Amino acid sequence: MALVMFSCRATGPFIMFEETAKRVFKIIGIEWKEQGAIAADELPALLERLDEAERADKARLAEIEAEKQRMLREASYDEEFKLREKWEAERDVVNLYQRLEPLQSMIRRAIRHDEAVMWGRP
Repeated sequence: MALVMFSCRATGPFIMFEETAKRVFKIIGIEWKEQGAIAADELPALLERLDEAERADKARLAEIEAEKQRMLREASYDEEFKLREKWEAERDVVNLYQRLEPLQSMIRRAIRHDEAVMWGRP
């Protein structure tokens, strides 16, 4: 798997899998390139899109959790045991909103310091 490093003079760099970076770029409406930069004046609008994606992902997860609770209320003891076992195996999944957080944090600091955000191969 290829990696992408994001950097900014206002923060330390961080690395993301390319597959995740492509998904993030689709969310923020930027065409994927192996390297590039986002100008400081473009960052507030991009941060808004990332924040909206975070809210949508959290809402989706809340719906899933509500459905799980409904299923548990309606399940027999054996069914509940199997459901809990299945969900425990899924517990270590990293959600989209968690993957967005490092970039959101970098963009917030970049906005405060009027700096661009760059990305490319590490």
